Amino acid sequence: MKALTFLGKGDYKTITYVWQDESVKPPCEARLFPAALDHFLEPDEVVVFLTSKARDSQYFQELKNILGNRLREADIPSGKSEDELWEIFDRVTSSVSAGDIIVLDITHALRSIPMVVFAAAAYLRRTKKVTVKHILYGAFEVREPASKPPQPGDRAPVFDLKPLLDLLDWSSEADFFFKRSDAVLLGERLRSTQDTLRRRHAQQQPKTDLPAKLKTVGEKLKELSLAVHLARPLDAMRCAHRLLPDLEAAAAEAERWAKPFAVILEQVRAEAEQFAHPQPEQLDEENLRKQRRLIEHLVQKGLVFQAVALAREWMVSLLALHHNNGSWLDEKYREHTLEKALGAAQQRLQGKEVEVPEWFSRLPNGQEMAGTWDWLATLRNDVAHCGMRKGAGSIASIEQRAGEISERLKALLGD
Repeated sequence: MKALTFLGKGDYKTITYVWQDESVKPPCEARLFPAALDHFLEPDEVVVFLTSKARDSQYFQELKNILGNRLREADIPSGKSEDELWEIFDRVTSSVSAGDIIVLDITHALRSIPMVVFAAAAYLRRTKKVTVKHILYGAFEVREPASKPPQPGDRAPVFDLKPLLDLLDWSSEADFFFKRSDAVLLGERLRSTQDTLRRRHAQQQPKTDLPAKLKTVGEKLKELSLAVHLARPLDAMRCAHRLLPDLEAAAAEAERWAKPFAVILEQVRAEAEQFAHPQPEQLDEENLRKQRRLIEHLVQKGLVFQAVALAREWMVSLLALHHNNGSWLDEKYREHTLEKALGAAQQRLQGKEVEVPEWFSRLPNGQEMAGTWDWLATLRNDVAHCGMRKGAGSIASIEQRAGEISERLKALLGD
């Protein structure tokens, strides 16, 4: 374990720092918080960031005497400009190697340096796969009693601010889900949160108060997002329907154990509710509305390829609802009866002499269906052939046409 700490030239006073269970780690009387950190965590190495003035102070010599050969010093500027703050950021991040386990201490960090430390911690976790165990702050100013001058018997709590760093991860993972409909990271966060809490409180009796639903919600969220990304409407409707009661059951757990998820739980529920259907294999107008909403959702999330592919299948399913003369999920029925009829109507629309099934000709909106099928075919070719043909539509035109899909389908359904 490597500890990263800061030392200034302030007038530090000896008090007693208290952290976690006193029966496990007794309080520590110290003038310099890095000495208390060493008492609580016994790191293998302590990197002390300090300015030239702090290096010349008596406190640095005192810390060297306490830590001995485990101390490593790193010079930093005082942080009086943006350039100096970036230099501090670089010094902090370069002091850590890939895969390190670190503890950050901001107790004696001056001015805006704590913000730099938080940014560095987030950066290191992403780029060097560093494990941040704690971000500690010895709260000298809230000691009790607040003697004047401070006395060794004054007790100051030690706060672990790592949950604030975790909040950044929760935020980015939630953002990833809402922007791209990808719940892999959010689902994994829910799983790891439950597993970590249950492992940490393994000796607790009874265990009924520990979270038991967060992991289930995480797994079902990942399943739903995969169904969406694969443009599998029946699976998406089924997954969403099964997820809703689990979200409700997990609400109390989230409020207690996963606050960041509790904040967005209603948004997640609304996201799932728009696709939920109790019987996705049953073809009716409501089923098609849910599918059309999924197509609209795919376009909004930038998943145009999936939206175009599903729109084509939606047209076939709509025709199955009108024809009602076979199993709508039967492959042969879809290809040889429904798609064939749409293809013939499309060719007729293009002025070709082809025979269109009589039952299709009797449809009140058959002409509109043929037109939309023809329009979708062009869009589908522009997407599916990856622009590898002469006269391929531009990326901008594909994006513009994809935005029209939902309204075209809505009109065919009579909504």
